[in-house]
Amino acid sequence: MKLKTLQARNFRNVERVDLACGPRLNIFVGDNGQGKTNVLESIYVLGQLRSFRGVARSQLTRWGTEIVSLKGVLEHPAHGDAFSLETSWDRQRRVLKVQGRETNRTLDYLGHLRALVFSADSAQVVKGAPQERRQLMDRALVSLQPAYLGLLQRYHMALRQRNQLLKEPKRDRTSLEVWNAKFAELGADVVRARARYLRRVNQQLARLGELKLGSPAALRLRYEPALGQVGQERNGAGEEAALASAGDLVQRLAEGIARVEREEMRFRVSLVGPQRDDISFLFYGHDLKDYGSRGEQRLGMLLVVLAMLEDVESEVGTAPVVLLDDMTSELDQRRRGLLWEFLQTVRAQVFLTGTDWTPELETLRAEVPETQVWRVRAGTLFQDT
Repeated sequence: MKLKTLQARNFRNVERVDLACGPRLNIFVGDNGQGKTNVLESIYVLGQLRSFRGVARSQLTRWGTEIVSLKGVLEHPAHGDAFSLETSWDRQRRVLKVQGRETNRTLDYLGHLRALVFSADSAQVVKGAPQERRQLMDRALVSLQPAYLGLLQRYHMALRQRNQLLKEPKRDRTSLEVWNAKFAELGADVVRARARYLRRVNQQLARLGELKLGSPAALRLRYEPALGQVGQERNGAGEEAALASAGDLVQRLAEGIARVEREEMRFRVSLVGPQRDDISFLFYGHDLKDYGSRGEQRLGMLLVVLAMLEDVESEVGTAPVVLLDDMTSELDQRRRGLLWEFLQTVRAQVFLTGTDWTPELETLRAEVPETQVWRVRAGTLFQDT
């Protein structure tokens, strides 16, 4: 999968972009605040229909304009070398087009342009709130399996209904039991999908850890599902339970709901379920959130992105587009070496940003065929020949 051309109009501070993309390596260089990250973000939004910065569409619209449009032409193994995707929006509606034909189904659009991102804020995923780690996992899953988005939406609808019932002064016990059952059923499907995905990513991390760091146990992700067993999830019991059969997991969630019923009635909110799951990044057995330096946290995120890249290629037969924003910040020389090695050998198409034109970038340009370089100033791109 390659992005051959990108057109962007009125996206963030970018008035107009028309890129003919290189098949391997595309480099954007410029000072902070000039729009480098915005170009990468436009590629991600084109493929995923959401920002990796977690902002609403209204915040992506260039100041003083009404309509945003993004269009890309892909070289796609299943659709040939001129497969087009297009999304545009204003304050009233969003339009999606696949091969020039408008579609109202998000599922018909997603999954064609898969993208993985490693940004300047990636360390925040490791040390930040559990929601950020859940989003990392869910976005990767939606990219791989667009139907997972529908499952998440149905689950969150059940969650909202259940929370609403818990907030009512006089609770309808019959209705609550109905939504408890639906909540447990959908929640079990979400937990199992996440657990199976993380198991595959850990297999790739073991291979990468042995290859790059000399130990298959250097880094692994531990899934901590909120099944209502206080104090047990973090020792691995919850992680193992997440891989149980669907029926067993539904029962565990139902039992967890019953176990915390009194607390839920008091706090009037759901205390069990995937909306409270977490993931630990274990670096040589230690939780990077609590014990890792910022450089180690960034290294951990970089390895996870590489593992996700390998997983996508293994599952669907083609590599996703990789977006690397401010990738060398706070990586020491040895760890930057791992990144340069990856960039020289990776089969995926890569888009990366930097504030300075460094000797390492000059080496990449010389060694990676058909590398494209752009200078970015005030939202305008100038190709560097």
